[in-house]
Amino acid sequence: MDTQSSGTLQSPSIFSESSKTGSSRSGVADINEKEIDLTKDNSASPIDLECHIQTERITKILDEAIYKIKMSLCLPHFVQEYKTLSSVLSDQHMDDLIFIFEQYDDNPLFSDSLMNVTVMEDLKAGDVSLKNRLNPELGHLIYIMNSYPALAPKVEEMIEEMKASCVGDEAAPPQPGLEFLLAMEQFKELMVRQMETTAAEELAAKISTRKLEASNKNLLHKIEEYSTKLKEESERFEKTMKLKTEIITKLQKELAMLNHEASLKIKKKILDSERQMVLASRAHAVKNDMLKEEENECKESYENLLRTHLADEKNQRARRFKVETQLLSWLQKYDLEMGEKQIELDELTEKYEDELQKCEVLEQKLAEQDKEYIPLMAEREEEYHKEMTEKMNKFMLEHAARVIQTAWRDVLANRAEKKKLKKIQKKMQAAAAAANKKPPKK
Repeated sequence: MDTQSSGTLQSPSIFSESSKTGSSRSGVADINEKEIDLTKDNSASPIDLECHIQTERITKILDEAIYKIKMSLCLPHFVQEYKTLSSVLSDQHMDDLIFIFEQYDDNPLFSDSLMNVTVMEDLKAGDVSLKNRLNPELGHLIYIMNSYPALAPKVEEMIEEMKASCVGDEAAPPQPGLEFLLAMEQFKELMVRQMETTAAEELAAKISTRKLEASNKNLLHKIEEYSTKLKEESERFEKTMKLKTEIITKLQKELAMLNHEASLKIKKKILDSERQMVLASRAHAVKNDMLKEEENECKESYENLLRTHLADEKNQRARRFKVETQLLSWLQKYDLEMGEKQIELDELTEKYEDELQKCEVLEQKLAEQDKEYIPLMAEREEEYHKEMTEKMNKFMLEHAARVIQTAWRDVLANRAEKKKLKKIQKKMQAAAAAANKKPPKK
C-alpha cells in the first residue's frame, strides 16, 4: 500500500486525469453520509476507487498535520497547566515529557542533541539557523501527546480561545503560529473543494473565464479609444479657448490704451480752454474794477471804451471758433485711427481662420494614421500577453511538481524516522523486560 501510494503521489496530475473520465466525484463528507459500497460490481471504476482512496488519504494526512500544528501551539499552555497532562498521560510518558521540558527550561540551545563538536562550532561562529535547532526529542514529545486522544478536546478548546482572543482584540500582537494554522485549514478546504470538482465543471469554468476575459479586453479597448478621443477633443477645445482669450485680452489692452490716450488729450484741451477762460475772466474783472474806479473820471471816453470792448469780444469769439474747429479735427483723426485698427483686426481674424482650417486638415490626417496604428499595437500587446501567460503557466506547473515531490520525500523521511523510533522503543522495552526477569543475586 505504501509503495502504491508513493507512486501515485509523485505524479501531480492523478486526480485531474481521473476527473477527465467523466465519472462522478463527490466530497469525503458526502461519501461518508451516503455510505456508498465501492466494492460491489459495476459500482465504480478502478480509477474512481483509486481517486477515492487518494482523497481519503490526503484529507487524513492534512487532518493529522493540522492537529499536530494545533498541539504544538497548545504546548506552552500544557507546560503551564501541569495537572492537565498528568491527569491524561501515563507515568512513564509523563517522566519523558518532564525530562524534555527540563532540557528546554532555561536555554533550548543546550540540549543533548546539540552536544557535538560541529554544532557547537557553528553556534560559536554565530550560525543559529534552523538546522542547529532540530531535536528528535521534540518529535518524540509530539508523538507521545498525539497518542492520547483524550487531549484532542482540550486542544480544540485552547485553539478556539486563541482565535477568539485574536478576533476580539485588534491591538493584540500578531501570532505567526495561529496564522499558519489558519492558512493550513484554508489550504485543506481548497484541496477538498478541488477534489470535489469534476473535469466538466473545471472545463466550464475555464470556458466562462475565457469568454469574460475576451469581452473584458474588447470593452477595455473601446474605453481606451473613447478616452483618447475625449482627451484630444478637450485639448483642442482648450487650445482654441486659449487663443481666443489671448486675442480678446490683447484687443482689450489696445482699447484701454486708446481710451486712456483720448481721455488724456481731451482733458488737456479742456484744461487749456478753462485756463484761458479763467485768465480772460480775471482780466475782465480787473478791467471792470478799473472802469468803475475811473467811471467818474472817464464818462466822456465811455463810447471809445465800448468800441474797444466790442472788438475784444469779436476776438474772443474768433478764438472760441478756432478752438471748436481744432476739437473737431482731433475727433476726426481719432475716427480715422480707429478705422485703421479695425482693418488690422479683420486681417488678423482672417489669418486665424486660415490657420484653424490648416489645423483641422492636419487633425484629419492624424486620425487616419491612428486607425492603422492602434490595431497594430493592440495585436502586438495580445501576442506578448499570450507568450507571457504560457511561460507563467509552465513555470507554475514545474514549481507545483517540485513542491509535491519534496513534500512526499519529507513524508517518507518522517515515516522512516517513526519506524526507527518504534524499533528503539521495542528494544528498550525488551531490555527492561529481560532485566526484570533475571533472578536476584544470592
